[in-house]
Amino acid sequence: MDVRIRVGTPDDRATLKKFVNQLVADLGEDFDEKRFDWGILRRLYDPLQRHGIFIAENEENGEPAGMIVAELRVDPYGLSEGYIKLVFVSPEYREKGVGENLLQEALNHLKKIKVQRVKINLKEEAIKAAKLYEKYKFKKKYEVLELKF
Repeated sequence: MDVRIRVGTPDDRATLKKFVNQLVADLGEDFDEKRFDWGILRRLYDPLQRHGIFIAENEENGEPAGMIVAELRVDPYGLSEGYIKLVFVSPEYREKGVGENLLQEALNHLKKIKVQRVKINLKEEAIKAAKLYEKYKFKKKYEVLELKF
């Protein structure tokens, strides 16, 4: 199956909302509309971030197949970092190379803006994706522990 990858725009808000809603449901979390609005608007309109949302579409019918968000961050020491914030592939498009195409596009974008390293945090529920990241030579550097209130 052929997909095309393109930069997300404000017109994609409904598609992005649908994907994030599915992603948080898959992870056993509740969708937070305010958090989504704040985060997606910042990423769609901020001059430093707005080119880091990528959407995969089925070339035959234009159906959205997945998304990835690649952010630019600056650490406390002034080093630029790329951060893969969200990755979602619709169930019917999984294991067909869509996630890999999205990741490659995000990494190309981050290289182009000259980040010095790229980080990805994985939730336990998304550990299947680790094989894809290992293929691209990502290495486990630390673990994050979480406490919910």
